[in-house]
Amino acid sequence: MTPPTPSEIAAIALTDPDGNPTTLGEFAADPLVVVLVRYFGCLPCQEFVRDLDAQLDRLPEASRVIAVGGSADHQARWLRDTKGVQMPLLLDPDQEVRAVAGVGDLSALQMARVGGAANYVKSLVRGFRPQVPTADATKAPGIVVFDSDFNVTWVHHGEMLGDYPTVDALIDRVNSTTESD
Repeated sequence: MTPPTPSEIAAIALTDPDGNPTTLGEFAADPLVVVLVRYFGCLPCQEFVRDLDAQLDRLPEASRVIAVGGSADHQARWLRDTKGVQMPLLLDPDQEVRAVAGVGDLSALQMARVGGAANYVKSLVRGFRPQVPTADATKAPGIVVFDSDFNVTWVHHGEMLGDYPTVDALIDRVNSTTESD
């Protein structure tokens, strides 16, 4: 199977938490940072998205950050409306963005890692509430960065629950990449 072209990537259909259709191309930026949440009810995913959202002003002006999950529109609305997340929270039920990034499922061993459980406990202590898991609960967390032409420039593949780089590390990576262009 041939990989999708940048124009096919830009045409990936998404919806916002209120059911409004859009495409990945509507969020084109240089760079576009896409946080791949397991699902919007995942506690460490919620916390990472909220913490990154609070520091978006540290990224280059031409950049954009969105979070994409496969399911749980009601949980995305909760994250937006209750936790105050301003970045676009989008649904990709066909997991096309995740497929482009090559970020799939966690294995049973990765799901059972003690570090992943610790990430959940930390998020719980920090005020994130448990939500009903969805069929996407086995998805790996990840991040994919696209350039303005929708070429993949960097991917983070999570190896356990809540495995994201620190917000500072992600911001430093994005800033150093755009400075070298």
